[in-house]
Amino acid sequence: MTIWIFDVMWTLMLFGVALFTGCCIVFNPAIRGIRTMGILSSYAVGIWMLIVLPARIAIGTWCVFASAGGMIALAYELWARRRYAAAGRKPRPLILLQGFILWPGMIPDAIEGVLVDTGILEPSGPREANSSTKTAA
Repeated sequence: MTIWIFDVMWTLMLFGVALFTGCCIVFNPAIRGIRTMGILSSYAVGIWMLIVLPARIAIGTWCVFASAGGMIALAYELWARRRYAAAGRKPRPLILLQGFILWPGMIPDAIEGVLVDTGILEPSGPREANSSTKTAA
């Protein structure tokens, strides 16, 4: 079922992939690497949409999620700039034109950033791992 320029079924599929990827980050920190599978699944659904749907509707559906991902990333960046204003955090760009392609990675990163900054999740990555081993030694 198509409404304006996006298809509802494909929108639900992309939402399901984004929700799956976000939940994997939140509920099981051991499998945070599964975000790669979620991102690749988003691209696979996007290619599938281009094959099955008319190009205008497929691109419109993809752009709905790109806009939502951009708004989530923008909100997180504004929040982080305000929270870390005195800490010397280097601000990232507010608007990313490549976000229409990179939105599957922007949404999980923004969700993880908020959860790490609020203390719900522990930081991950090589920088945090190195700093914790240096303090323990």
